[in-house]
Amino acid sequence: MLNRIGPELHAERPKVVAFGGGKGGAGRSTLCAEVARSLARKNQRVLCLDASWACPTLNVLLHAEEPRFDFHGARLLPIGAEGAHIADFIIPTGGKNIWLANIGAARHFPFVRPRLGADILIAQLHELDFDWILLDLAAGLDPLDVGLFTLSDIPILVGTPEPAAVRTITQYLRSAFYQALGYHPQAPAIREQLLEMLYEQPLNMNLDSLLASARGAQMAEQIVLESGQRFEPYLLINLVREGSERDLSHVLCHAWHRELNIFPRVIASVEYEDRRWFYNRRTSGLGPGRGDESLSRDTEALVKNLFDISLLDARFPRPAPRGENAHPALQLGISRETPKNDLRQYYRRLWESYRREETLALVFGNPEDRVRIADDLERKYREVLTMPNEVFGNDSSGRSPANAPQPRTQPSASGAFSPPRLATSSKPAPPKRRAPAAGSTPPPTPDAKQDASQIDEVGEPTERMGSLAPLGANKQSPGEFVAAMRREANLSLQDLSLRSHIGIKFLTAIEDVDLEVLPRPVYLRGYLREIARILEVDAQPLIDTYFRYLDNQ
Repeated sequence: MLNRIGPELHAERPKVVAFGGGKGGAGRSTLCAEVARSLARKNQRVLCLDASWACPTLNVLLHAEEPRFDFHGARLLPIGAEGAHIADFIIPTGGKNIWLANIGAARHFPFVRPRLGADILIAQLHELDFDWILLDLAAGLDPLDVGLFTLSDIPILVGTPEPAAVRTITQYLRSAFYQALGYHPQAPAIREQLLEMLYEQPLNMNLDSLLASARGAQMAEQIVLESGQRFEPYLLINLVREGSERDLSHVLCHAWHRELNIFPRVIASVEYEDRRWFYNRRTSGLGPGRGDESLSRDTEALVKNLFDISLLDARFPRPAPRGENAHPALQLGISRETPKNDLRQYYRRLWESYRREETLALVFGNPEDRVRIADDLERKYREVLTMPNEVFGNDSSGRSPANAPQPRTQPSASGAFSPPRLATSSKPAPPKRRAPAAGSTPPPTPDAKQDASQIDEVGEPTERMGSLAPLGANKQSPGEFVAAMRREANLSLQDLSLRSHIGIKFLTAIEDVDLEVLPRPVYLRGYLREIARILEVDAQPLIDTYFRYLDNQ
């Protein structure tokens, strides 16, 4: 579906990808250069547009000389002048199939913003003979950059997990929403009314403030609601150092949806690579670069998602309904075919993150909304528990059929949906307990109707459910049992990884019983023994139960 604010995409014009977000140092230029190289290796013709008119740097990363043009003659007009075209300022780079255009070098005077509208420049870009056009937008909220972002086919918000980046991207989205209202097809019909509405808006405007300024005018309210639904950006979290920072992307997208009615899709996350960023900091980049020999796995995953963008859009359907009567999966912007168990986990981890991540308060005009939304998500989580399985997709029990691998729930580099692995709210550490003994007789199973009432305040099994009883008593997998013991010990995955020296990747696979990621049996036994030591349970019964469960798969 792509972004629907700008002109409709068709096969006769290039696809325009914008890297925006407003935060300096987020890595937009580096990502733009690496994505261009990856596309060029796939025999795609790529134009990179450096939209920074004050301090362009993309030529350094693309191994191109700094562009210089002579405007003294009558044949070449500066960008923004009547009759000028961006095609006059395209130069080759050091890479095959990659060209560069630089707005900063296409003007008469330095440090002076060009008199150029975003819609005019986008129209000129659509006339060029390229497969892809990548826009490297400058830091800040300049109207030209935000306009290019709003009108592009694939607008990608590039940010980092820091609070300052969250605040900047939120304001960037508000600014883009501000411009998207003016690009609505019916906006010219009520131009004066829209201008009056926007004049009243504060810096932390949101959907409620816009609707209040509409004062009940039906067409104005329609433009506000439809603009948020038509504007479909994507989110990329860069410089990720741990899993919780990657998981933050899904929570931020949901928060922006609640505040602005704009629900970005997570397109990728890129891990921090010291060597690559160190290289770009310490060299001029005019010689052969590290990125030329080996692109990162995360960048390749991003490029794959760009090629398969329609599949990503189908996996995360938009617009997401806001009504209480809508399907619970669609309210979170995920497919209604999501199994019940996955959806339950997503709701739980989402409201846990709302309660824990104080950074989310920077998204809302009223910081108290964070707590209110957490309460709403917790209530919805408990509703999902009691809903019949027929409402959800296949495998609503959360278990795969025999001889089938378990679904992967570890967050992927491509940014595809996976329930975040987040720490729960604090609970006192329990006394030492014993793991279920192999071959022991399960106690009577509670009535299924009592399951919803026997969940504690953080959504975990209570002692009445027999969380320490043999696994068959409450139909837990051994991985779910390990996760429950970890949470009762008030340990996050990161905490357990630091204490056990086991990678988060394998800890997640153990809790999810992910057959594709689990290590070889000899290593798995050692990992389970170390986990049991830290969680203060007997190791051998846990190991026997886990491997018996694997044999049944």
